This record gives sequence, structure tokens and C-alpha cells, in this order.
Amino acid sequence: MFILNSIAPIFLLIALGKILRVTDFMPEMFFKGLNKFVFWFALPSLLISRISVAELEMATISQIVLMFAVGTILSLIVAWVIARMLKLSAPSTGSFIQGSFRGNGAFIGLPVIVYTLGALDPRTEMLATVILAPVVITFNILGVIVLTHYGRKHNGAGTSIAAFFIQLIKNPLIMSCVVGIALNVAGIQLPLFIYRPLEALGSAALALILVSIGGGLEFEKLRGSASPTLIASLIKVVITPAIGFLIIGLFQLDQTESMIAIFYLACPAAGMSYVMAEVMGNDGPLAGRIVALSTLLSAITLPIIIALGL
Repeated sequence: MFILNSIAPIFLLIALGKILRVTDFMPEMFFKGLNKFVFWFALPSLLISRISVAELEMATISQIVLMFAVGTILSLIVAWVIARMLKLSAPSTGSFIQGSFRGNGAFIGLPVIVYTLGALDPRTEMLATVILAPVVITFNILGVIVLTHYGRKHNGAGTSIAAFFIQLIKNPLIMSCVVGIALNVAGIQLPLFIYRPLEALGSAALALILVSIGGGLEFEKLRGSASPTLIASLIKVVITPAIGFLIIGLFQLDQTESMIAIFYLACPAAGMSYVMAEVMGNDGPLAGRIVALSTLLSAITLPIIIALGL
């Protein structure tokens, strides 16, 4: 019953988003706007309001981030070896590897962690929100490295990469974490008339995130070559969290703290994988198929991970 109560709300909200989209109850433009609203306002409000008043445990946070980073790099290596065995073209290799390690930390990982672990440890939401910034940074830096190496050569690549890193610094999720930590460390309390709307938006963020994910799912992208899509998806939602379980003993973390890192590792491929692959001259359709299939498979793998870890 614990697993059902933890996972069912997540996928019911995702299903609601999909139903609203396919029935045209809400138009496509609504979901594009909702996605932008969540990314720029609702989720940053959650991060600032929670982090600014949290009791930061930097030793624990650094251990969780380190465990996540090690697991991500190991999964990248596994994907690289398998891509070599499959003899994929360079653009397909880039999309294959990125889809195998780059997870949807903000839009899937954070809600899963809060709904699953929040009842077990009240510190969970604080820990999960604080490490979201390093999670996003890790995925983006590794993604750029992989896609640049395997992407088709095109003019202005250097400029595109430089522009990307500028956008990374300006990422609202990263900046929100920085603002929240700065307020916390400085001991500055936000005025109540500012804190309350931030808290209200933050409280709605997780539900809005999941509805927007459902509205954005495009299962028609699953049409195409099945083998690389399935293998990369299985690496993302099966092998990567399995690596997390294998390396738990290397870090000084309790069960709940370790599971935060594992859930971030277990997230399905991020929708940004498709955008990045297209922009940087890799196999965009393959990236899109990995996003769709890994999201479907995560409905099976996440309950199993909860059963094994808790």
C-alpha cells in the first residue's frame, strides 16, 4: 500500500495531463505555457521558499551529490561501451549515451522523492531541493561534452556551446537554489508579503510539474528503430539505479539519504535531451524515442526501486 500511495499520485497526475491534451480539453499552447510557467516561476518559488528556511546539512548534501555524480558517470561509461558494441553512427551514439544517463531530475525526480520519502523523513524535501542545482549542472555539462564530441560538425559550434553555458548560469533552477542558500546562510528572512506568495506557488509546483509532463508526452515518437531506443531506456531506468544500489556502501549516508541519490539516478530521460540532440547535430528522433519509452518504463521500475530500497 505504501508503494501504491507513493507512486500512484505521480502517474495519475501525468495521466491527467495526457488526457487533457489528447481530448483537446486544454490546447497544446496551454501546456507550452504551463511548462514555461513551472520552469520560470512555480519551481523556483518552491526552491527559494524551502531552502531559505531549511536547516542545511552540508556534509550530508555533499555526500548525496557525490554519490549521484559517481553513479551518473558510471552509467555514462556503461552506455559508451554498449554504443561501441552496437556500432552506432556518431550522431546516434551521442543521443544514445545522453539518453542513458541524463534524467528528468526537476520534473520527475523531485516529485518522486517528495511523495515517496517525505513521509519517512521530514528532511527529505530540503535535501532533494538543495541538490537539484548540482543535479541539473551535472546533467548539462556531461550532456554538452557528449553531444559536442559526437555531433555533426557545423559552423558556429563554439559560439553555440558558449551560449549554452551562459544559459546554464542563468538557469532559474540553479539561480533559485543559489538565492535560497544565500538567504539561509546570511540569516535573512523574507518579508511575509513576499514569502507567502512564494510558498503558495511552491506548494502548487509539484502537481503542475506532473500535469505538464503528461501533456508533453509524445508516444508517437516511439515509431522507429527499436533496439537502441529500448537498450538506452533500460540503461536509464534499470542499470543506472542498479549502479546506485551497488555504490551505497562507499558513502556515509543513511537509507533515506541514499535513496534521494538513487531516485535522481532512476529518473527517465529528460525532455531536454531531445532539444539538445537536435540543436547540437545528433540523432534527435532517437533522443525523442528514449524520452518517451523511458518514461513509460519508469512506471514499472520506480515501484520496484521503492520496494528494494525501502
